[in-house]
Amino acid sequence: MVARRGRRVPGQGACYLSYGPRFADALTVGLLDMQNGRHSIDIDALHERYRRIVRVVPRRTRWLALVLAPAETSAVVLVAGLLGIAGSLLITVGLYRVATDGAGGTAALRLLVTGFLAEGIAGVVKERHETLLVAMVRQLTYRRFRDIFRSGASSPRARENVLTYPAQISQFAYVVDSAVSLVQMVAFAFVALRLYGAGGAAATVIIAGMVAVSVRLIHLVGALWEQYIGLEGDRRRWIQRVADALPRASHIPSWNRALKAIVGVRREEECLLRARVRLQTLNGFLERGALTTTLALLVVVGARLWPGTAFGVGTILAARYLYSAAQNNTVNYRVIRLAVPMLRRLDELETQTQPVRADDGAAWPTGSIEVLPADSQRARALRDGATAPGSAYVPYNPQLPQAVLSAWLASATPQRLERFTEIAGALGLGGEVVERLWRDAETLSAGERHRAAVSLVLADEPTWIILDDTFSALDPLTREVVANVVVSRVPTCTLLAGSQEYVPSAFTKGEETAAGPSATDSGRAESETAGGAADEAAAALPAGSEQRGLPDPRPERATWRRTVDLLFGPYIVLIAVGAVLLSGADVAFALTLAEAETLSGRIAWVSAACAGAALIGSLGFYSVLYRAPIRRLGELHDRLAYKLDRFAGPATSGGVVARLGEDFSDLQMSVPGAVGSVLLITTQSVMLVGGAVAGAPTFIIVVLVAVPLAVLVMRRGSVWILPASTAAANLRAAFVGAVGVQAGLHAAPVGPGLQEAGDLAYSSAEGAYVSGEVRLANAYALRSGLIQALVLALNVSATVMVAVLGGSTSLVSAAGVIYFAVTLSSGIQSTIETLQTTGVVSLTAERVRLLDEHVEQPDDPPVRSADMDRLEAALAPAGSVVALIGATGAGKSVMLDALYRRQPPGTVALVPDTDPFADADADVDSARDGEGRSGLALARAALADERVRLILLDETLKTLSPLQERAEILALARALEATGRRAVVVLHSRANMDCFTGVVDLDG
Repeated sequence: MVARRGRRVPGQGACYLSYGPRFADALTVGLLDMQNGRHSIDIDALHERYRRIVRVVPRRTRWLALVLAPAETSAVVLVAGLLGIAGSLLITVGLYRVATDGAGGTAALRLLVTGFLAEGIAGVVKERHETLLVAMVRQLTYRRFRDIFRSGASSPRARENVLTYPAQISQFAYVVDSAVSLVQMVAFAFVALRLYGAGGAAATVIIAGMVAVSVRLIHLVGALWEQYIGLEGDRRRWIQRVADALPRASHIPSWNRALKAIVGVRREEECLLRARVRLQTLNGFLERGALTTTLALLVVVGARLWPGTAFGVGTILAARYLYSAAQNNTVNYRVIRLAVPMLRRLDELETQTQPVRADDGAAWPTGSIEVLPADSQRARALRDGATAPGSAYVPYNPQLPQAVLSAWLASATPQRLERFTEIAGALGLGGEVVERLWRDAETLSAGERHRAAVSLVLADEPTWIILDDTFSALDPLTREVVANVVVSRVPTCTLLAGSQEYVPSAFTKGEETAAGPSATDSGRAESETAGGAADEAAAALPAGSEQRGLPDPRPERATWRRTVDLLFGPYIVLIAVGAVLLSGADVAFALTLAEAETLSGRIAWVSAACAGAALIGSLGFYSVLYRAPIRRLGELHDRLAYKLDRFAGPATSGGVVARLGEDFSDLQMSVPGAVGSVLLITTQSVMLVGGAVAGAPTFIIVVLVAVPLAVLVMRRGSVWILPASTAAANLRAAFVGAVGVQAGLHAAPVGPGLQEAGDLAYSSAEGAYVSGEVRLANAYALRSGLIQALVLALNVSATVMVAVLGGSTSLVSAAGVIYFAVTLSSGIQSTIETLQTTGVVSLTAERVRLLDEHVEQPDDPPVRSADMDRLEAALAPAGSVVALIGATGAGKSVMLDALYRRQPPGTVALVPDTDPFADADADVDSARDGEGRSGLALARAALADERVRLILLDETLKTLSPLQERAEILALARALEATGRRAVVVLHSRANMDCFTGVVDLDG
């Protein structure tokens, strides 16, 4: 979730971005070019340019490199902004000339038309390129994190912040807009003083005071915001951990603890959000009601002290331009201020992250075979170093991200693929297992996953391989087969062993070790089908139709009504009343001043009423707008959290994190404001039409033409924007998954081929994501072009009408007619934009709501009924402790899952070897010591729960020595016998079979 400023394209992403041409060309970019997303730049080149700039600028001004690297785009934003200021100045001066010289002055009309044209062109160009600039800065930040992860020594802080920092730091792109707004403030302060004298001076002083209050508010909100960002990052990480651990995670004893952790973080977020409501209400008043209130009070005081003083709609227009610039800079200051500490922390992470050197304990071993205790200092150094050039690393419980596997298969040379196929067959991975590896690696058993990881790194022909307790996941025969294949193919082998029992004989014989028996010799006939399995999977992979994903929302269901009902329910009535009061005060005040250009007692009374309505309307509108969604969204979040096992999983973790992370935060932080803007602007536009027609009846002709055109523009824009928004959201989910892979690199096997595949997966997801974002930005720019054309036609029509009729048919002055036309055209533009934003917002709400309805149907693999019957028979006596053994891949874990599903809910606990929800920073070695993330702690917790009648231990004891394992089994047996409960223990060790009441061997 991001502290966002101004009007922006919802959803952000970033390798190829639409990069604007030079400003002269940008003005002539055709609609077709924007729709097709031409003018692209390679982010790799942009990143390299950024790194060159960083090396030469002082450290304190390093942030400038973020906007200097995309210098051409920054220049377009700057020049377009200055052109927009020039247009606004021309409109202000032209309106002043109309008020002083009359409606017939051709010079004033030329100023107005030129100003309208310049403002419209600048608006389209600036909005599009500013959106792209934000995306570029965000992507540069992702690349900085990626460099940290690739250095081989990333810290937990880097992994924690990668999902939240880039979007926030991307707001630094608005530094360029801040420079533009500063120029606008100076220009309009001068114009207000020059044209409107004392009235302009008073308005300038009032605006300066409101800006000072806004800055103070920023500091108060900033402290809460930083806490919220940290909490949201924690919540996203918990959601990703839960999704990655499914489907088995819902069976383990710590499942409810993980869900409570997610809900607990949300509770802390809600406390901060409630504390923030008062500040948001005051800020909303400053943004929308304060200017009308203070100007109206100024009129009341002026009418009493200086009756007859000139104070017309021209003063209001100049004040609004000035206040708009001040507000814009205030918002820029807010988001940039929030991003500054994140930039500093990222700089610190880059400084602290140094490549691992040979003298760090990860030096090349002196012999061909090296066996180290898993908790030794050198073992720790090897894990942290994660391999020197020419080496490969297979971690403890390796992860095999599907995106990396797909990229590896797509990029593998024929020679590498042939080596993998040969090695996989030698390690006993049959064709069916290899095919599942390419399609859904999560369906592999622990032993299959370890052997697949070894096959992948051996395909790169490393000269040094580091195996982190790999053999503890294999049965004794398969252990020897794998060890013999490894030592026969790699000159130097290092094994980090948690127990001497799991050290195969090949690693105790040193260089005398022979190739040994093959997997076929050990009876694993499945390897006969391995040849060609990778080719078959590669041929089938591009279809991708079997990959599961989250459903997309249907546009017809993503309605305004459903979004309002989700966020506000009956409270929308109070919000609507506040919108009527606030908008009515604005229009009534302007209409009052348009009738007479000098102050009087009657104007003072009306102005006082307008000030009161604006104050009451603002407070009622914003307080309910921001308070009501907190409770309603909290209930939705809790409901979704406790249903995570119904729709989440490793294949959809990126999408789940995106929907419950950024999308949900948008619902909480951005969507209420968008919905409020729709109500406020729509109400104001209707009142402006009424006021304009009441003041100048002939203006009804312009309105009758403009409104149908506005409807057509809105519908056409929706056709472009809504599909592009949905596509961008889906691509964002894939990119978030790729970022997670980069952040957790050391949980996956490491080797040249896999590193290349990880980079390829990241680049592919990044390129697709950015292409979608560019199409979305272009769709918005295309829509903006149509809106600006409509606005230009409306303003020019009003100006021509004033010139032709001379104000003779108007109840208000000629300047008043033009003021209402300008305000109405701005209102129509804002209405179209907010209504379409509401369409995108409704899609966001529907994406989250769909999680509440979606149920992922798991594909439960079948088990042999004879094996299940034997297992249930062995468990029949009370107090039974049954050992479940068999070769790696025989289906032991599948059998446990099937047995779990047969038990009444709450009476069975499945305990893996490690707790996926233990402290994320717990060292892997602590699992081997029986602490931290070890499944032993879960087993003891299940044993202490009297409701649990059956405990299933899936290789929970594999990190223990034979003596430690025996002590744990005997303690378990005594506890079960005393309570009449039962247990099944999956293990590869054969040292303590006499401790069990029964043994079920799946090999027969």
